[in-house]
Amino acid sequence: MKIGIISDTHIPTKARRIPEIVLDRFRGVDLIIHAGDIIQRKVLDTLAQIAPVQAVSGNVDPLPLRETLPEKLELELEGYKIAVSHGHKVRGHLMNTLCLMFPEADIIIFGHTHKPCNEIINGQLHFNPGSPTDKRWQKNHSFGIIELGEKIQAEIIEF
Repeated sequence: MKIGIISDTHIPTKARRIPEIVLDRFRGVDLIIHAGDIIQRKVLDTLAQIAPVQAVSGNVDPLPLRETLPEKLELELEGYKIAVSHGHKVRGHLMNTLCLMFPEADIIIFGHTHKPCNEIINGQLHFNPGSPTDKRWQKNHSFGIIELGEKIQAEIIEF
């Protein structure tokens, strides 16, 4: 199973639309996960034209969107437990706390920092795709792909 991972799109405040490179690379994925800070529902609608979408709300999402999206998701896909949280409601250091929030997860997907992360911590994959529209202090914009099979393969794609 191939999953497109995106977060912190901040559309329309940081960009008018999802960059074409993201949409091109997501073509053929089985699922897209958005880790929050979406701002406009049309972002999810655009992604849903490519593949089914699961999303969580972020700290800058407007109330009407937050009312329709959960703050966290827990999924089981291909035998792997996957947790998704934007990360803005985490107390303490994000990387130290996520594993306490989701102790059973094999993969923890988060956003908020706009800093890409693809790291195994205490046996769990911590994955932040960064942002395709607001790189902040990062060198490049980014998003990610996770493939679930006999093992987990995760990639940050920078552009």
